[in-house]
Amino acid sequence: MRSVLEGQLADWVSRRFPDGTSPQWWLSIFESLEVSATPFRDVTSDRRTEDLNLAAEAILLAVKLGGVRAAIGAYWMLRIAALTLRFDPPVSGIPQILTPDGSAEWALHQIPLTRERAIAESETRRVEHLNASEDFYAPVGGEVTLMGEVAFSGLQDVELILSALPWVSSHIKDKEIESEVRSWLEIQGDL
Repeated sequence: MRSVLEGQLADWVSRRFPDGTSPQWWLSIFESLEVSATPFRDVTSDRRTEDLNLAAEAILLAVKLGGVRAAIGAYWMLRIAALTLRFDPPVSGIPQILTPDGSAEWALHQIPLTRERAIAESETRRVEHLNASEDFYAPVGGEVTLMGEVAFSGLQDVELILSALPWVSSHIKDKEIESEVRSWLEIQGDL
């Protein structure tokens, strides 16, 4: 992937995988790029910048192509943005989306529910779990058969994004973004 020119990643992926890619493939790419850019690796600053830029481009592309859910993309964008905060002096030449403000703003746009809806769905889930019979849960030591595709709820996506926002929240400079992040994090305990 490193040999692909910037902005050409979508063409490269579509040629290499005409039938699409799996979420696992994308996650392995994100993880590989994260490891290659870590401060503990002895690489040139140019190589680190290239890998961080490629990570941002890959995450955006994966979400755009439906290779991963938007919440997973937001989680990884926040994770890579948090990685950039570990460098002193800061890494130069990274895109705005890898700054605390940029990653948080993008992640906020990936949240599929309003705060009110998330709280309501959380309460509904809590009641369902409290009132569930034994057949609601998988049998202990028994075989589990999944019927159809596993679906993730909007609430699970909200929880995933909220789990990663604290990694950059104390570094956000834009007051509107900081306020919105704080409002979401304040309800995290209610979910």
